Amino acid sequence: MRLVKMAKKFVCREIGMDCGFEATAETEEALMPQIAEHAKTAHNMQTIDEAPMAKIKAAIKDA
Repeated sequence: MRLVKMAKKFVCREIGMDCGFEATAETEEALMPQIAEHAKTAHNMQTIDEAPMAKIKAAIKDA
């Protein structure tokens, strides 16, 4: 039996932002650079502190 990996998805609105950004990647690790770039360019967040990171990780779901 072969295990199928589920892609991961993040929706910015799910962490309380009024934002339509959505991203999908094969893994959470591959998704994080997309989220970090979006946070920097759209929300002027040069770094993602611990509290927002916890919200982001909780919002990442199987695609």
